[in-house]
Order: sequence, then structure tokens, then C-alpha cells
Amino acid sequence: MKNLLIITVFLFISLRTTAQFKFLSNNTSNEYNAKIFVADCSDGHCEGKATIILYDKISEEEIQTFHSADLDFSLTAKQDARIGWLDLGKYQSPLIFGDFNFDGSEDLAIRNGNNGAYGSPSYDVYLSGKNRTFILDKSLTQLASENLGMFLVDRKLKQISTEQKSGCCFHKTTSYIMDSKKGIVEVSSVIEDSSIGDEVTVITQKMIGGKKQKTVQKFKAKDYYAEQ
Repeated sequence: MKNLLIITVFLFISLRTTAQFKFLSNNTSNEYNAKIFVADCSDGHCEGKATIILYDKISEEEIQTFHSADLDFSLTAKQDARIGWLDLGKYQSPLIFGDFNFDGSEDLAIRNGNNGAYGSPSYDVYLSGKNRTFILDKSLTQLASENLGMFLVDRKLKQISTEQKSGCCFHKTTSYIMDSKKGIVEVSSVIEDSSIGDEVTVITQKMIGGKKQKTVQKFKAKDYYAEQ
């Protein structure tokens, strides 16, 4: 029985640390630190299956374990992944913390490959729930996986926005609010289309009083982009 217990503990520890390279992410959150185990790092680039263990920043209590099928991030020229427990910079970490649903609690987005538009980064998005348990949110994960990278968060307006493009000349920004009953609700979008001649067509759509209102404006490209 004692031998069986020892073997079980050994297997448990082994499963949690099978990834070859180890990192710390202690500068991305106000509340949490994280240990990251990732399968492969070479030529300054880390990727592959990964395990992320989240800890309380003050008490160091283990909060939750996450997995990514393809945690993707880069190292600087001075960083050597072979030394073990390499501390990642705030904007280098494959973890993004923020209040994505504007409920006052930190949520978490974890890099999961490059499945966004034009091979841009994609993320699994977890919302903070009861007892500091993070729950995968399918709708926000979809927004963070099918557009141009992670959505942007506007804390003042309490909106999130996504970016899309088609070729060089079509760009679309879509903004959403988080409705407690309906979930993610689109409230506005702006399309910039400069595919014809030297003009830029700007199509703006907004939800006003439950109805979508649309305006179309045309500008000279040199004047429009000079103001950006």
C-alpha cells in the first residue's frame, strides 16, 4: 500500500511537469502569479502543449490549473529557456489578465496557437466565477480566436471590440457590450473600405433604441488617413 502511494504521488508530479521548459509569469496580474510548463523552446520561440498553474499573489495558494494545446510566445535574445524558471516580462507572457465582463474581477485569456485571421494569435478566455474558479467562456473565446488577435477592452465604455480585415483595403471594428441576460451583444461597427479608387468609404452601424442605424460616408484617401 505504501509503495502504491509513493508511485501515485510520483506519477502525479510527473504529469504536471512533463513539459520540458519552465517559466514564471508574475508581472501580468494584480492578483495572481503563474507557473508555466511548455513542451518546446528553440531559437527564441516557445510553443506546444502547456500547463499553467495559477497562484494567489499574496498567500501563494494554488488556485487552478489550465492547459493549452499550443501555448505560443517568444523570448528575447538574452533569455535562455534552458536555465529553468525564467521570468517572463509583462507584455511577453502568453497570459492576459483583465476584467473582460466588467464585473470587478480579473479574468484570464491564455494563448492557444495562431488560429485567428491571417494567422494572428488566438486565446482561450476564462471568466472568474465563484470561489475564484475560472470558467471557459465559449463566446469570448470565439471572439478571441476568429478575429485579428485578442479583443480590446474599453473600461470606460464597458465595451470590448474586435478587429477584422480583408486584404489591404477592408477593415472592420466591431464593438460589443456584455448583457447579463443576452450575453455578448453587438452595439456598433465601423467599416473602412479603400478598395475602389482613391476614396475611402466609411460605413458606421449603431444600435439605437433597439434598432440598427446605418450611415455611409466617403472621403478622399489622402485626407482621411492623414487624420488617423
